[in-house]
Amino acid sequence: MRRFTQILAAAAGGATALAGLATPAHAEVWNCFTSVNTTTNVAGTVCGSGFGSYRVAAKCNSAHYPYTRTVVGPWVTKVSGQPGPASTVSGDSQGCHVVEAWTQFP
Repeated sequence: MRRFTQILAAAAGGATALAGLATPAHAEVWNCFTSVNTTTNVAGTVCGSGFGSYRVAAKCNSAHYPYTRTVVGPWVTKVSGQPGPASTVSGDSQGCHVVEAWTQFP
């Protein structure tokens, strides 16, 4: 009986070690719409399906160095079954002109 207990304890320890190596669940959002409004100099993104985090990233041009850089909006989190919140970034506050945008995922 003692041998059985030792084997059971070893198996439980091995299972715990393997569980520690498992990757966490991966949240996923899709049906994302990204836009650039050149009149207001704002880029934004919104995702309509899934759940998880995302943010807008935008190519921003300026007349001085660095002439082109990437600016990003805040990370937002979409909850399953609800519309996703918008992540926006303004080129005005960055001193540049937003010309292109895409959605980033962690």
